[in-house]
Amino acid sequence: MVAFFILVVAATVVSALILNPKEPVAWLTQAVAWLTQAVAWLIQAGGSVNELTRKIIFAAAILCVGASLTYIASRLARGQQAAYAGGTSIPNLRMLRVPDQQPSRSPQSAVDELDAMIGLAPVKDEVNKLIARLQVEQKRREQDLPVTPMSLHMVFTGPPGVGKTQVARALGEIYRLLQVLRKGQLVEVDRADLVAGYVGQTAIKTLDKCKAALDGILFIDEAYALASASGAAHDFGREAIDTLIKFMEDNRDRIVVIVAGYPTEMRRFISTNPGMASRFTKTIEFPPYSAQELCEIFRAMATAQHFKLPVGFETKLVPWINAKAKSDDWGNAREMRTLLEKVREVQALRIVKEPTDDLTMIELTDLLQAMAAVR
Repeated sequence: MVAFFILVVAATVVSALILNPKEPVAWLTQAVAWLTQAVAWLIQAGGSVNELTRKIIFAAAILCVGASLTYIASRLARGQQAAYAGGTSIPNLRMLRVPDQQPSRSPQSAVDELDAMIGLAPVKDEVNKLIARLQVEQKRREQDLPVTPMSLHMVFTGPPGVGKTQVARALGEIYRLLQVLRKGQLVEVDRADLVAGYVGQTAIKTLDKCKAALDGILFIDEAYALASASGAAHDFGREAIDTLIKFMEDNRDRIVVIVAGYPTEMRRFISTNPGMASRFTKTIEFPPYSAQELCEIFRAMATAQHFKLPVGFETKLVPWINAKAKSDDWGNAREMRTLLEKVREVQALRIVKEPTDDLTMIELTDLLQAMAAVR
């Protein structure tokens, strides 16, 4: 019985310290004194206290402990919910949760990695401007100066295979290190990932992907496919757009959306919905890679897979790239990945026919045969 009264006192003290660490607690002192006197009386009374009284005191003790702990839990839950929703938590509440992991490296190191990417000079210039403004805004906030809200939602335009996804992934890491986003993960989707084939399911699919991207970046490739040119009444793509816009508004501080596609199609897509136009105010254009840049990308891919290219391979590869790049469906860096896979096949057949211990060397004949085989 004494133990239960002690537990009541402890719960009351903890509640006061957590919820009101800086306020007077005269009522707490009075409560503790009363409980102490009750404990002393119970000990002195001993056997004279009848069984009914013991049960009443016992039940009251349990109720006091339960009420105190429930109150603490509810206050903690409300404070944590406010913090995650971008609001302000209770000023005097000591949040009992593990803080977010601090960045393990500097934002500049991630920016340097972005700058080390082959080509994309105008893209890097635009991204560096954006990052510089974010850093200055952080310093203004630290000095209690006015800060203008920034929209980080963007449009990436350009042909396929020019590094749009790679840049978006780098931005997620940079935003995480700048503490603009808690996680900075990239969730890549297209129309098929957002749109269902029957009524009532598109909003569910779209919300699932949006929630997966919360505190990170949602990257929608070929986003213009969501807008139907026919304007059909039952176009589920438009339902996905409406769901996306609402989620962006409700979680404006917790998600960045990047939509990507060909320049002309993306301009039409953004203009189809006023909500899109007001949120996607920044467009970054990705130029196609030059033939020399694609040679460097091809070399980097081969090196990453521990292959050595023949000296002077560029003299054969550059004309092939220039000829192929005239096609409307030219895939830039994706074509280099396809070519390298074909080169590996040719090299493997050569090694099987003419065994050698050097499994890393790609000969010029391997490259020529692969280029001839790629359509």
